[in-house]
Amino acid sequence: MRDEQEQHYLELFNKHGDDPQALSYRDGPTQIERFHRLSLAFADMKEPFSVHEVGCGLGHYGDYLKRHHPLATYSGSDIIETFVDHCRERFPDDTFHHRDLVADNVAERYDWVMLSGLFNLKLAQPRDVWQDFVWQMLTEMYRLCRHGIGCNFVTSYVDEGRERSEIFYQDPRTLIDFATRHLSRHVEYDGAGPLYDYTVRIYRPEHIRRDYADAAFDHYFPATDGS
Repeated sequence: MRDEQEQHYLELFNKHGDDPQALSYRDGPTQIERFHRLSLAFADMKEPFSVHEVGCGLGHYGDYLKRHHPLATYSGSDIIETFVDHCRERFPDDTFHHRDLVADNVAERYDWVMLSGLFNLKLAQPRDVWQDFVWQMLTEMYRLCRHGIGCNFVTSYVDEGRERSEIFYQDPRTLIDFATRHLSRHVEYDGAGPLYDYTVRIYRPEHIRRDYADAAFDHYFPATDGS
């Protein structure tokens, strides 16, 4: 799986250079739309916070955060060493890791852990193998976050006959069920954008609790919730 992904994206990078198309995005505006949807998770943050991007690619999300969320400290991980080197050159003051979050035992913690586009292209991988990868990655992302995680998927509600074998279509019902049962019940589904994607933002109970400190809500936040 890893070798196939690396070969695919390096071929795109050699063809397109530092461009969203090198990461299988259609263009810049649709890439930014996805970043915007992810970043709604921390739109109300008033103090500095950290954002770690899984599959950071060429660091374009870092550019977005610096323009629109200056309180954010950006960092990233990627399995492609060429991309990590590229990000280190572009963002010398930020931290980037050449690693596989699923396979490696990562010790760091971040306020927010985000992923954009990585799940959408399974290439030749069987669907069940890719689905297992998605569940493992979401579990690891949630383990690493203090406040929450965000990611996007191509919806399974696609017109008949328009499916492409290399695309992974995630049923939102299955995703919400997994997240609620295994991660957190505080799941925010966002399918209101113009793309054929949807975004999911998953919050830790303690993050939600901050906005509901009144004793009237104690019943909904037992001490073991989110542990």
